[in-house]
Amino acid sequence: MPRNNKKLKGAPAPARSRGPGKPSGQSSNPPSGHNGNGQSQGQGKETTVKKGPVPANQRPIVPFLRKDRVLLIGEGDFSFARSLATQYKCRNLCATCYDSKETLEGKYPQVEQNIQAILESSKKPKKETETETESGTEEKSKVSANTTQKAPKVLFSVDARKLGSPGGGAKEIRTGFPRHERKRPGWFQPKTPDPPYQPGGPWDVICFNFPHVGGLSTDVNRQVRANQELLVAFFKACVPLVSNAPPLMDADEDEWEISESEDDEDEDEDDDGGEQGDETTGKGIRTGPGQILVTLFEAEPYTLWNIKDLARHAGLIVVTSFRFPWASYEGYSHARTIGEIEGKNGERGGWRGEDRDARMYVFEVKQKPKWKQKPKFNKKTQKRPRGEESSSDSE
Repeated sequence: MPRNNKKLKGAPAPARSRGPGKPSGQSSNPPSGHNGNGQSQGQGKETTVKKGPVPANQRPIVPFLRKDRVLLIGEGDFSFARSLATQYKCRNLCATCYDSKETLEGKYPQVEQNIQAILESSKKPKKETETETESGTEEKSKVSANTTQKAPKVLFSVDARKLGSPGGGAKEIRTGFPRHERKRPGWFQPKTPDPPYQPGGPWDVICFNFPHVGGLSTDVNRQVRANQELLVAFFKACVPLVSNAPPLMDADEDEWEISESEDDEDEDEDDDGGEQGDETTGKGIRTGPGQILVTLFEAEPYTLWNIKDLARHAGLIVVTSFRFPWASYEGYSHARTIGEIEGKNGERGGWRGEDRDARMYVFEVKQKPKWKQKPKFNKKTQKRPRGEESSSDSE
């Protein structure tokens, strides 16, 4: 039956859709008798405005998975590490700082409390068990839930330019945490034998928030060069420490077996980690290579550092960048290199970093294409495999 397109007299006009520049919901100009907060000035009832879902491109991004092996560099008062350990339940976490423990406690009064919270974040309360005695009475005894549970680590006097060396955490940084591997089911037989897998470094994420060498000079150009040298040395030190992408799964994902180190009871019970609006997969497993994260303020002189060019110079590629979500990390406050400044009435003085816009940059190690890789020699015959053309190292 054809639709009647004639307009009826007296019918209300259809509501016009708002343009992209105008927010949906309540108008910016409140009606008469109301103030801007949606409350009546008289004795009427309060009106509530329902908020719609936040668009995906506006959700805060938290680039940490619960099972990631995370290395934090240049922590100040360890409030960021505390947020990852307590809020997002990161257990494979190693937080480091440049200063010694004594120097750090003199700069930040709250650092001892934050470190204690990090170290105790993986501990569970002891469970009470009831046992019957010969007389028939029941006795309650406390038993530890898990004695072999993984726990975060805190290291002092770690230089970001010497990661893995005696001045940069040494063995603790070189070994890290064991990787969560996924095993093939016993019945599965691959069509072709797998090439030897190279796991790479021991860290899935290496994060350096707001790197700065401190006030070495009042000359801006000298300060810029000093911070650029710090970042280049940091990037080069990270290259052998980040992990490679795990091997591809040939069978169905649901049928793959999980190693014992990955099957942690605490990760299944802690379902409240992270905010619901944050763009993070929480319990997911990382399928790509390890990443290097650096956070900088979006203003001069930090924009003069040209961090993307510095990363390319060190053999990295820029994956993405996004606005740093301060509010997504509970209890995190920016710690200045000179320490906490006391203001009036004993409050925190000086400018606050969390009041400024910042951006987090994500980098990965640049992988060479297969046709550019050097051919392998047979140690017995000292010959190249067939099909490989000879090449000169001098080119």
